[in-house]
Amino acid sequence: MGDFDKAMIHLIRESRKFNESSLIELWDKSDDQVLAFQRGDLFFFFNFNPWKSFIGYGFMVTQGSYEYLLNTDDPAYGGNGFNDDKMIHYTNYDASLAKENKGWLKLYLPTRSA
Repeated sequence: MGDFDKAMIHLIRESRKFNESSLIELWDKSDDQVLAFQRGDLFFFFNFNPWKSFIGYGFMVTQGSYEYLLNTDDPAYGGNGFNDDKMIHYTNYDASLAKENKGWLKLYLPTRSA
């Protein structure tokens, strides 16, 4: 846990104006126990569910590509390593969201991970 805390603090310090940027809620689904938010150019995804992992869980975000910067499921932090942290995730186009330049980012969310 200490190594994850150090990595998280380092990431925040490296992010420009992190403390000055607004917190934007992207998703809050209490039934699933999934929460997502954006702060600056960083996105945070949490699965607090103690029993259920989710495959292809969709989040509406700006069209583009996304990569993992920090993952609690990484074996280096005591996780199981179910996610491939080197994989780049691309949004899925949705014509109904195109005017807003949004698409669906679909992620695997292992149980109790962020």
